Amino acid sequence: MLQLDPRMFEFALTSFIAIMIIINPLSTIGLFLYLTKNDKEAGRGKIAFMCSLASFIVLVFFALTGFLIFQLYSITLEAFRIAGGVVLLLIGLRMLFPPASEHKEVHAGSSIWLVPLAIPMTSGPGAITTAVVLSTQVNNPWMEISLWAAIFVACAINFVVLRNAGWVDRRIGTTGAEALIKIMGLLVCAVGVQFMITGLKAAFPLLA
Repeated sequence: MLQLDPRMFEFALTSFIAIMIIINPLSTIGLFLYLTKNDKEAGRGKIAFMCSLASFIVLVFFALTGFLIFQLYSITLEAFRIAGGVVLLLIGLRMLFPPASEHKEVHAGSSIWLVPLAIPMTSGPGAITTAVVLSTQVNNPWMEISLWAAIFVACAINFVVLRNAGWVDRRIGTTGAEALIKIMGLLVCAVGVQFMITGLKAAFPLLA
């Protein structure tokens, strides 16, 4: 019988916060509303559900295959943590200082729930990197379950936010959404820097 690991709750919370910060469904509201402007509430709900389900599948897949990817390409954990930290840092900086051409016209279609809503808006490079890096910290089945649960809850919240995108947009307004994205961007930068510090310390013990 498996013994309950007391660290699983801390790991689950850490995983949830890291994934939730990267997914940041509030940053997708504008695009979601634009792509679904001709859909009724039921249609929007279906698109929000499919987007969140696809994101969950993508993130769990990469969380499960992280080690296989390392072995296939002879990538060390330290190298991936450093590279992942760089990716997250760049994404965070992009959230803090978005380029002028950030909002490009996107043509709606029958599979908008997959592209661009699920990939790359929700489960993009940052979220995938976070899932893989977190999976490298798993050392027992309970922590594995904790990671899956964290991904599930984050994707469930993504569904709730997108399902109620119209209501959220009316309540917080454009200024509120932009301010929240800036705060999230700063947190993403911090997570990225921490990943790099951890990777550098492991690769170069003298730095510890």
